[in-house]
Amino acid sequence: MSDHTMTKHPALSMLEDMIRIQSVNPHFDASGQGEGSMADYVERRCKAAGLAVTRQTVFPGRDNLIIELRVGKPDRTLLFEAHMDTVTLGAMHDALVPTYKDGKLYGRGACDTKGSLAGMLYAMEQCAQRPELAGGDLVLCASVDEEHAYKGLLAFMELDMNIAGAVVGEPTELGITVAHKGCVRVAMTTHGKAAHSSLPAEGDSAIIQMMKVIRFIHERLEPELASRVHPLCGSPTIVVGTIQGGTQINIVPDRCVIEVDRRIIPGERPETVERELTERLTRELAAEGVKLTVDRLLLDWALDTPHDAAIVTAAAQAAAAVGLSDRLRGVTYGCDASKLQEFKNIPSIVYGPGSIAQAHTNDEWVSVADVERAAEFYLQLARTFGRS
Repeated sequence: MSDHTMTKHPALSMLEDMIRIQSVNPHFDASGQGEGSMADYVERRCKAAGLAVTRQTVFPGRDNLIIELRVGKPDRTLLFEAHMDTVTLGAMHDALVPTYKDGKLYGRGACDTKGSLAGMLYAMEQCAQRPELAGGDLVLCASVDEEHAYKGLLAFMELDMNIAGAVVGEPTELGITVAHKGCVRVAMTTHGKAAHSSLPAEGDSAIIQMMKVIRFIHERLEPELASRVHPLCGSPTIVVGTIQGGTQINIVPDRCVIEVDRRIIPGERPETVERELTERLTRELAAEGVKLTVDRLLLDWALDTPHDAAIVTAAAQAAAAVGLSDRLRGVTYGCDASKLQEFKNIPSIVYGPGSIAQAHTNDEWVSVADVERAAEFYLQLARTFGRS
């Protein structure tokens, strides 16, 4: 039921429990406790439901949880995947206190992406009670480190499980997502010459050089990217996210660094985008006296799942069966799904309650009704996938 004062949907009760557990990725915050307590919680529930549970250590004290329900159909294995880590609590009020208001449930991770994980756990537990209804074998990977460098999913893929299709839990507003953006993240450094600020002509300001780099990005690259449009994901983008330069006020700076996030669309390869971006900036700005080096921070791939893939067909059938939209869509953010496609050629979709607009915010929330609907979708998908 949507009204939390009445009988709660089991997924909501699980989500409340998860919100109370601090699972901040320690990469972002020294006080972040990581996913250890979340893994303990998931393990207890799954063992109580009779599901097979394996812990896979990725970092000390930070384990993936791999839950399996084997029904004798290994060639039709469906993977559920959702991450357990969250971003920092930030300035969020009562971030670890699940709070209901106006049909919404507030708390860190409620939207990104504990709501999805709760729904997936519900589906696994229900199937454990009636395994004959599952369309194929079921695997749930509750992963670590998605918010930083997706090391949890990379570790899971090393197990080389036979997976026929996957659904990754992220806030998609209950839309069947078959395409999402990837990214190229680089650090760009300009190199100047230090001098006393009373004799600036003796130096070469790295900050002035960086002004030329940023102007080129804003005036040349941004309009070019905006002119290209993917039908589901929109345009590629480029953003200068951070800048650091200089050591003190009376020294001409000899170094300036920016961190740049270039979002790629399906059809673009991150390694190609990185190379072309580096070559173009270096070549076209050299004439303006810019001495630039570029260092890789992260490459991530775009998702582009064929619309006729079995997982897509099953998802559309499952959505229609529970009264939800079967329309296919794309999103502008990235997630673990593209790695399953890139490295293992596993047809994957992204699906979950909530909107990316609420993720990482100081008032993060998820619709109560959407958590319930997503949970029933996951259950229906577990029953549908593998039967056609």
